[in-house]
Order: sequence, then structure tokens, then C-alpha cells
Amino acid sequence: MENIQHYYVNISAPNLVVICIDESGGEERAGRMYHCYSGEPRKFSSIVELIRIMEEFFDDIAYPQASTMTRRFRNAEGKEHVRYSKVLPEKVLEQKEIIEHRGKVGTFITYVQFRQNSDWQGQISWPEKKRAYKFCSTLEFIKILSEI
Repeated sequence: MENIQHYYVNISAPNLVVICIDESGGEERAGRMYHCYSGEPRKFSSIVELIRIMEEFFDDIAYPQASTMTRRFRNAEGKEHVRYSKVLPEKVLEQKEIIEHRGKVGTFITYVQFRQNSDWQGQISWPEKKRAYKFCSTLEFIKILSEI
């Protein structure tokens, strides 16, 4: 995990996500995820659930677009999953508003810049400690959330 020397948050990113960790038990994390397309947070009870929620969010706003398509099976009704919606969601909050949220244990402002090779590349900032980290894979992202 590479620590970036200066603390910087790209608040103009359309997919900016604020992760508020409220509970930390061993290796697991639980909390809330905020983005500017919803006034309500998405709650998660594990890092795996957080990653699934974030992946769905990126698909919903079609940013960053994935370089590979995940193979999907039909759902219970026999319908195929549609990767990108034709109607993109509208912003309901500004990024400046969502970065004000704080978690009980910690807060992480995340910007996924690319989704290449079925993985994430981007930056995660920790405002309480004024530190930022780059990650080149989803595994690195998980390690950062688990270690700090």
C-alpha cells in the first residue's frame, strides 16, 4: 500500500464514495456508504458486501466503466441482468455534502478511477489522519480498509 505524501481528495469525481466505518470486529467492518446520487446511505455489514454495493453503484452510473463484463446467470424470474441502465441517475447531493459524513471508527473517501482487468484502481483518503493511499487492485483496497 503506497502512502501518498499529500492528502488530496478529488471532490469533482462523479463516483466519489464516502465509507463510514461504524463497527470493527476483528477483520470485519460494518457501516454506511454515501454517494451524491442518493440522500440515504447504503448500509453494509462486511467488506465483501461493501464491494458488491460499490460495484453495483459504478454500474448504475456507468462510471468508471468496467473493461470486462462479469458473467451473470439469469435471476429467479429468468431475466438476464442488464449491466448498464439506459437512464442514468440524477445527483441529489453535492460531493461537498457527502464528504462531511463521519464514521464512529473511521471515514474513508474513495475514488475508483479505473475498473480494468476485472479490478479496481484508485485512491482512498483517510481524513481523520490526513493520509491518502493508492490501490491498484480490489485486494489492495480490502487490505487498506483492514489495516488502518
